[in-house]
Amino acid sequence: MDKDLIEKKISGEIVFKGTLLEVHKDEVLLPNGAKSHREYIKHNGAVAILVFDKDDIYMERQFRYPINEVIYEIPAGKIDLGEEEVVAAHRELKEETGLTTDKLIKIGSMYNSVGYSNEVINFYYTNTFKEGETHLDENEFIDVIKMPFSKVLDMVLSGEIKDSKTAYGIMLYDELKKAKKL
Repeated sequence: MDKDLIEKKISGEIVFKGTLLEVHKDEVLLPNGAKSHREYIKHNGAVAILVFDKDDIYMERQFRYPINEVIYEIPAGKIDLGEEEVVAAHRELKEETGLTTDKLIKIGSMYNSVGYSNEVINFYYTNTFKEGETHLDENEFIDVIKMPFSKVLDMVLSGEIKDSKTAYGIMLYDELKKAKKL
């Protein structure tokens, strides 16, 4: 049945290669025999970490240039080429929050936007950590705060938190907790 849906790559080119992503343009053969083009972003993937201190969760406030807003997010970042995702999770957590942990538990993953990107975000959870100093990139400016999880959940449900990875991570954690899987 799936063979009636699958497209096959005929040829492709990289039209842009940056430090964060590549933009590809491929010619594809459609299931009905016609040809078409697909433009998409190739991404190494990312990690996002939910860190709990009892009933509080660590959140970040950060200006995001593409949307021209300061938004709430869970700590997250890209996986470097060749880097293991759990190593990236530890690195991003330390860089952005100053926190270190020996116990990161993978709780799920999601495709960020399947219409134009292959990015996968992998979610981790911890409630045991040590505080330390952040090591932000020179072009990164982040406020790290702790907030009651119930307030963050309300902010997701009300639409105040619009960041997809944060909303997904918060909802995923909440459902896993209710199902007693965490």
